[in-house]
Amino acid sequence: MSEPKQEESTAAPEEARTVISPQRDPAPAASEFPESPTASWAGDAPIALGRVLAGRYTVLDVLGEGGMGRVLAAYDARLDRRVALKLVHSRGADRGGEGVAQIRMVREAQSMARLNHPHVVAVYDAGTLEDGAVFIAMEYVQGQTLRQWCQQTPPRPWREVVKAYLAAGRGLAAAHGAGLVHRDFKPDNVLAGEDGRVRVTDFGLARAGSTPGVAAQPVTALPTSALQTPLTLPGSFLGTPAYMAPELLQGQPANVRSDVYAFCASLYEALYGRVPFPLDSLSAILQRVQEPKPPVPPADSQVPAWVSRAVVQGLHPDPAQRPGALEQVLRQLESDPEERRRTWLRMGGLAASVALLAGLAVWALGHSQRPGCESLERRLEGVWDTPVKARVTQALKGTGLPYAEDTAQRVERLLDGYAQAWVKQRVEVCQAAGAPQAAQQPQSLVARREACLERRRSQLYALTELLGRGPDPELTDKAVQTVQAMPRLEYCADATALLAAVPPPEDPQVRARVAELQAQVEPLAVLLSAGKYTEGLALSEQLLPWVEPLGYAPLHARALLLRAQLQEGAGDYKSSEATAWQAIHAAARGGDTVLAAQAWTLRLLLVGTRQARPKEAELLEPMVETVVELANDESTRAGSHQARGQLQESVGQLAEAKDHYERALVIREKLLGTNHLQVALALTDLGNVLRRLGQHADARARLERALAIQQDTVGSTHVTVAHALTSLGIVFKELGQYEQAQARYERALSILDNALGPEHLQTANLRRQLGNVLLDLGRFEEAQAIHERSLATLEKALGAGHPDVSKALSSLGIALAGLGRYEDARLRFEHALAIQEKTFGPEHPGVASMLVNLGGVLADLGKHEEAKARQERALALLEKGLGPQHPMLSIPLTLLGRSLTQLGRPEEAQRQLDRALALQEQPQDHAGQAEPLTGLGLLQLARGRPAAAVPLLEQALRLAPEQAGTEVRFVLAQALWEAKQDRPRALELATHAREEWRRRGHTAKVAEVSRWLEARR
Repeated sequence: MSEPKQEESTAAPEEARTVISPQRDPAPAASEFPESPTASWAGDAPIALGRVLAGRYTVLDVLGEGGMGRVLAAYDARLDRRVALKLVHSRGADRGGEGVAQIRMVREAQSMARLNHPHVVAVYDAGTLEDGAVFIAMEYVQGQTLRQWCQQTPPRPWREVVKAYLAAGRGLAAAHGAGLVHRDFKPDNVLAGEDGRVRVTDFGLARAGSTPGVAAQPVTALPTSALQTPLTLPGSFLGTPAYMAPELLQGQPANVRSDVYAFCASLYEALYGRVPFPLDSLSAILQRVQEPKPPVPPADSQVPAWVSRAVVQGLHPDPAQRPGALEQVLRQLESDPEERRRTWLRMGGLAASVALLAGLAVWALGHSQRPGCESLERRLEGVWDTPVKARVTQALKGTGLPYAEDTAQRVERLLDGYAQAWVKQRVEVCQAAGAPQAAQQPQSLVARREACLERRRSQLYALTELLGRGPDPELTDKAVQTVQAMPRLEYCADATALLAAVPPPEDPQVRARVAELQAQVEPLAVLLSAGKYTEGLALSEQLLPWVEPLGYAPLHARALLLRAQLQEGAGDYKSSEATAWQAIHAAARGGDTVLAAQAWTLRLLLVGTRQARPKEAELLEPMVETVVELANDESTRAGSHQARGQLQESVGQLAEAKDHYERALVIREKLLGTNHLQVALALTDLGNVLRRLGQHADARARLERALAIQQDTVGSTHVTVAHALTSLGIVFKELGQYEQAQARYERALSILDNALGPEHLQTANLRRQLGNVLLDLGRFEEAQAIHERSLATLEKALGAGHPDVSKALSSLGIALAGLGRYEDARLRFEHALAIQEKTFGPEHPGVASMLVNLGGVLADLGKHEEAKARQERALALLEKGLGPQHPMLSIPLTLLGRSLTQLGRPEEAQRQLDRALALQEQPQDHAGQAEPLTGLGLLQLARGRPAAAVPLLEQALRLAPEQAGTEVRFVLAQALWEAKQDRPRALELATHAREEWRRRGHTAKVAEVSRWLEARR
């Protein structure tokens, strides 16, 4: 009989007898999912929440329902994110073959799939369900409609309303740019998310416009002809009359100008509290058609005339008198005279200061004295002073996180140091400009130093503005990391680097504009380091149309690279690759080798690691290495080694990956010191690859050092420390030092319990890892309780069909098998296998682990033919996925050999067990050899060769982890007795095994050993 065991990976623990599990990103937080076990419908058929649709979407909640269908909240297991599923009843879809409702759904999917814009709801997938219902999967937006947002009490100020509609207008204008007309724009079809972003949705009435040369992106399994099918039937119209242009009411086709009308009608209602013309009856519609006229805004409104003019012009009854493009309306709405005045004043103190100070620095070269250099600390007023500190501290503490106060203190200490260093350098530059030796320096050096320091000041302002804008738990988690990611001030004192950089434009006006835009681009870097990818992408979308026409290629390359990095962070790898390529070209045009090298490095990461195209990445790597060497920038070189290490690790070239990680570590220590989070990250990468190489002692040393840095940098109760402890626990687990692993897991679990709560998914998954260590320790009753709790949390948060639930079921099954409850374990394993097969298909490597577990318990139940079939199928899947020489194949090979032994087929059993042992051979004895050695010992006993079994079992006992050692002791006792070798020791070993099984509550094993002992005394 075999004992349960587990393998563990850095991403997540694998199951007992588990061979491989899919690598996953962290699952959504439990708090994001509904708790009530209500019901929903797919098409016409009712389904319970938790049902999986289209093989990947777990239904979580009903968001809305109407005559045509409904919108559901769902969890996408394939992409590991929450989505909104829009469904149309099968009866609506089937009416008349390809029904009107189905056509509209297809049209919406095709229309929205063309767009990739921060103010348009993203579409991910589309198709049909088993019952014929049509669905599209789109971005899930937590929030409300723009109508609900505008109707808050007290009424929102008109500036806030205009700002929200400007965002929606940019999304609608992007649709027009893609050749699409919405046809039903209204406040109910715009979503205002809790993240502050406005998104246009419901393109179900959209049609291709007149813009030439725009090709639609394909939509899964749906006809491409649907978008061109006319929806306006003779004598009828589609849309919402109150927002429809007069020409649409007369039956004319929709175009961009009718969308302009709908946009302005919606904004009119939001500003004035009523629609331009209440078309709530047929007579009102007829009157509007017969007597078209522009609306008259109420005289007592606080909305200024310049806003009214823009809106009323867009509502002109004659389409020829309306703006021909929505951008014209948006530009008018953006042209706020008061805002222009405030912006000018603000830019004089912030963004434009870079340009102004660059000019002042040039001016200073002709002056011998610079009075007031000692008062330059005032340049940080409003950037990092007492009021700003108080605002940042209040925002961080306001999250209520257990480590918030500690984080606030650390942030203040780091920013104080940064500010003091900035003032010191700024004074030095000021004084150097007036010193006699200044004339001996290159004339541009002082100006470049000043401009560099002013760019750092702008970045510092962007950071403190972000940190101080209000409580944000996600930002608080990354606050110290974001502060440490601030660009180094040492660069501004490096004359060689500054003079080697691309010079600013010679034209003073262009130089001033470059400085102004540069100050606006730099916040993108802050948003990137803070993980605010969506916000950063929206800002980059606004900035690039201003940066590109300026013609200064280095700034354009910088903006493009930051956008590409934000896209990579957001998981949009395809778009990021395209943007990185644009950044490479812009950097080449501007002669900026550092930016070019960084963009090439990003492209290598995207192609080779993120999108798993290793062959293509192999061709890119020499180019990346060459460009990085030409750049000769140490920080860029470190990033390149990290990316190349990740590529090599992803293709199994672990020694090469180790070399790259070591080089990245050396550079980062040199640049950043030994106590920086980037150094901890490099140590973690190195430690994990050392673990995979089997160099556990070295791995432990690197990971413990990374943990020490993180504890010192972010505090001992931060969630980052919990993740570091988990990685370290995995090393101890693989070393067989289970008590050490247990201690790390328990400490990490305590941190997550306090920081995230006991029902958070990260907490539940870590609790499962702790349960698996308890299984290794043979503490099956404790493990059973932990796994039952984890299972309940995961089922409640993700639904019963989620693949993470299958892992919890498998771990629970192992605990039950360890307690001798084989039939209960079999039910859990079969359930887990069904989930994996439904989610990933029957050929996925993750299915193999469930087959191994199920086969093991079938053998425990004496069903050896069934067990053999499961192990053979698992072995075939793993050989196909991992190749014939992977060590993980030893697990099903061992269990297959044991079943063949029980079936009386010793020659076949010998072949399988010998192969299993060969796959586990290491430079030194390894715990993985214990299972094959035990199997070979059992085979020799079955052949009547107990003396040959003894040395095999003695070696297995020496190598076996604690929980597997119990079985080895009993088998060795049998071999010693039958070989007539040291029978007192045989009785002692059997007694030890019986007591251990009694402690675990394994009554069947206790009875078996008791019978054996009684027969020999």
